[in-house]
Amino acid sequence: MSPKNNIVIIGAGSAGVMTAQNLSKALDPNEWSIQLLSDRPFHLHYIALLRVLVTEEGGFAEKAINPLDRIFQPGRPGEVVVGNATSVQDGVVNLEDGRQLHYDYLVIATGTTWAGPLAFPKSIDGKDKWIADWREKFRTANDIVILGGGPVGVELSGELKHYYPNKNITLIHGYGFLINTTYPDRFRTRVAERWKAMGVNLILGDRASVPQGEYTTITTQKGRTIKSDLVVSTWGSRRNTAFLKSFDPTIVTSEGNIRVLPTLRVPLSNGKTNVYAVGDVIDWPEQKQAAKIQYHVGVVVPNILASIKGQKPPKIYGGMFEAILLPAGPKAGIMYLPFLWGIILGDWISSIIKAKTLLVHKAQALTGYA
Repeated sequence: MSPKNNIVIIGAGSAGVMTAQNLSKALDPNEWSIQLLSDRPFHLHYIALLRVLVTEEGGFAEKAINPLDRIFQPGRPGEVVVGNATSVQDGVVNLEDGRQLHYDYLVIATGTTWAGPLAFPKSIDGKDKWIADWREKFRTANDIVILGGGPVGVELSGELKHYYPNKNITLIHGYGFLINTTYPDRFRTRVAERWKAMGVNLILGDRASVPQGEYTTITTQKGRTIKSDLVVSTWGSRRNTAFLKSFDPTIVTSEGNIRVLPTLRVPLSNGKTNVYAVGDVIDWPEQKQAAKIQYHVGVVVPNILASIKGQKPPKIYGGMFEAILLPAGPKAGIMYLPFLWGIILGDWISSIIKAKTLLVHKAQALTGYA
């Protein structure tokens, strides 16, 4: 029997898992194998992880973090390989422990490497300790300062104010409006007003750093002194693509994103047409959001299947509209839809769509633990 053709997918976040599952459903198990490479033995549903770190209420940790042993249906091609990719060569992914995964097609879905509270360890024990430690930090602190008013900092401050309404929560952001210029100033102003109404202290147009050693205050660049017994930085995320630079330096941008064609195929300098990318790693003028993943997958999977058959790619990615929903605990939040004059929605709809459940049921269904 001739060896099977193999597809390697690097990254078992939502983008990698969805790609692997859709390919598995479509390919002949007698002719194809699929290897889903994960750097940890569990799947992280990042949408819910800030709440996981703030409180045990609602049991979100058990719903948002799931094993990878049920990713593939019995009888369908697919296996999960746990390991760290250190480099890629033409047709081979090299792992830290010396193993090699040979591929006929490669899909890069390595996502974002986070700093601060979202920098989860890769072992089960390490992950459990990380959650327990952050919960204890938040529980015992009285004056919490969060650095960075992007979506992570805004959501974290909202979660903390909901579950610890009597604590002093201060959010420092280096620009005059929260989040970023993707969204109109009118919405960004409404976010600030809503968070102030919840009792979050906002300091805009100023910056600070996490103090070294023990501290009871923090001083901003503009000289403002703020009482604080816990400072949390929410910036510093980067694309997890450094291992690709030795493979083909032309495909990785200075920001760490992977260049892709509208077919989401990676334009390799050697002319090969068997490498694709999905999720946060793609170099596309859009915000990195989980809601876009299904549309990436809806392009990559049909195009790989067409390539296998020697056909032209049937799908191209045209981008997505830029909506955002910022939860503040299970009952509050704010949402922006870029339709008509720009629609801003408040607590009730935010809770129904996302804030109450943080979509953990989707993570459970994705991993087979619904």
